[in-house]
Amino acid sequence: MKRLLLFIGLIFFLGVVPSCDKDDYDTTDDLPGWLQKKIPEIISPQLCAMTDVTVIRYNGKTYFNIYCGIWSCMYCHFYDENGNRPDWDDKTWNDFGAHSEVVKTLPACK
Repeated sequence: MKRLLLFIGLIFFLGVVPSCDKDDYDTTDDLPGWLQKKIPEIISPQLCAMTDVTVIRYNGKTYFNIYCGIWSCMYCHFYDENGNRPDWDDKTWNDFGAHSEVVKTLPACK
């Protein structure tokens, strides 16, 4: 019986602990404060319904892309974890396109 409880406890620990990631973005409120302040600077309230924030992982870092469905520019408002725009060359952008992972897409407005 002790072995069974130990086994169940181990399975629970392995299943729950790795999912406690500090970079979980479940709602717009979970986005970094600098990004929440930037969104109203970029879009008007009328465009909120058409605007998303995509959380992207690339090379072990998290990036955020604010995109409105009527914009013709895909990465015009693309930022790293600290709110800086990456200054990448074409080779890095191509690698980003090939190896980045979309973590989540959230509505830009609450």
